[in-house]
Parts: sequence; structure tokens; C-alpha cells
Amino acid sequence: MMARTLPFLLLLALLASTTPSAFAAETRYVSDQLQITLRTGKGTEHRIIRMLTSGTEVDVLETDDGYARVRTPGGTEGWVLTRFLMDQPAARERIAENEARVQAMQARFDELQARAERVEALEKENARLQAELEELRELSADTVAVHEENQRLEERFAAREDELERLREENARLQDRSAKTWFVRGAGVVLVGILVGLILPHLRRRRRSWGEF
Repeated sequence: MMARTLPFLLLLALLASTTPSAFAAETRYVSDQLQITLRTGKGTEHRIIRMLTSGTEVDVLETDDGYARVRTPGGTEGWVLTRFLMDQPAARERIAENEARVQAMQARFDELQARAERVEALEKENARLQAELEELRELSADTVAVHEENQRLEERFAAREDELERLREENARLQDRSAKTWFVRGAGVVLVGILVGLILPHLRRRRRSWGEF
């Protein structure tokens, strides 16, 4: 039984591969012709079902003798001339698609350009802030240096004040000592004068008495 059915199955497979397939649909597009006719059968003698405009997408169900049985997106089936079908959409459809892609790419480019400008502006702002920061650091360093110098000057001024006060006190002591010295000297001169005044008369009297002898 199995031996009898095997040739039959092979024959069916061979017939299926040589006859037009109604299941393997292939997508095609109506050519750049303005319109083509979708008919009920192969040939101009068959009734026109509808007109298909350029760019209409159809599914090719089978082909035979220069004709193709197609199905429209709305589900209508009929026959058209195979030469009016293309593997790609119509030129104006591709142009419109390309224009849309170009517009999308232009929008993306504009977005990237704007982002690049923002990045550049941020980099410039960052550089400006960095320069201000360096300037502030230098000013801070100068301020610290000035503060330290002020502290050194204050310390030197305080040392000079102490030295001046010490000199004033020493000068006062010297002046007091000098005054005392002059007072003692003056008192000595006066005392010597008094003594001279007291002694001279006696000396004179003695001289006179000696002269008499």
C-alpha cells in the first residue's frame, strides 16, 4: 500500500511546483503609469473591476501568460498586466519617502547642531568661570599674603613701640639723673663759694697779722 501511494505523492508535489501557487503571495507595486486596469480575467475582453493608481501596493497571488492575479489592500482580487508591476514603490512614492527621510535627517542635524552650540556655549561659560576662579584664587593668595605682611608690620610696629617706650623711660631716667647731677654740682659750687667766702677773710687777717710781725 505504501509503495503505491509514494509515486502518487511525488506526482502531486511535482504538479504543485509547476502550477501557479495561490498561497505564496508576493508584494509588488503598480508602476509609474497613471492608472492600470484591474480585470476579472486575463485579457482586455474581461470586465474592468477598478482602476489602480500608480504606487498602489498589491499582493501577487499568481502569474500566467503575462498577467498577474493580484489582491489590493482592500481585498479586491483581479488580473493586471505583469509589466505594469514593479518590485519597488513608484518613483514619486520613493521621492516622497526620501524627502521625508531628508527632512527627518535635517531635523536631526538641526537638533545636533543646536546641541553642539549649547555644548560650545557651556564650554565657553565653563572656561570663563574657570578663569574667574583662578583670579579669585590669586586674589585670595594675595589677600593671605597681605594679611601676613600686615601681621608682620603690626609685630614690627609693636616692637618699635616697645623700643620707643623703653627709650623714653631711659631718657627720663637720664634726664632725672642729669638734673640731680647738676643740682649736686650747683650745690657744690655754692658750698665752695660759701666756704671761700668764710675762709678768705680769715686768711686776709692772718696775712695782715703776719705782716705786722
